[in-house]
Amino acid sequence: MTENTPPDRSGITFEVGAKLEARDHHKNWYTATIEKIDYDKERVLIHYLQWSRRHDEWFQWNSPYLRPKERVSLRRQGLNPTQTFPGSKKCFSLIGPRLLSVSHNHNVFDP
Repeated sequence: MTENTPPDRSGITFEVGAKLEARDHHKNWYTATIEKIDYDKERVLIHYLQWSRRHDEWFQWNSPYLRPKERVSLRRQGLNPTQTFPGSKKCFSLIGPRLLSVSHNHNVFDP
């Protein structure tokens, strides 16, 4: 019997302990880890970080409710990691809880 192989999904490593984001049944995305891999049923057991294990869920490994973990969840705040605005050569970056402005000559402004 041959073992099924997880799909090649950019940014997702299908191995126990790997981090990713998963969407719960309330349609919220959370950082999670892969706890188990069921090769026969082509699915992974996901544990949502900082949640009780009773909330762990099985997802098919090709599920659209699994995605790569983002570096910083800026999208929820309406910002890209580095975002420029029309007519401006400034970039804005979130560093921890602070928003920094970086000019075209790389001077950093901390408002």
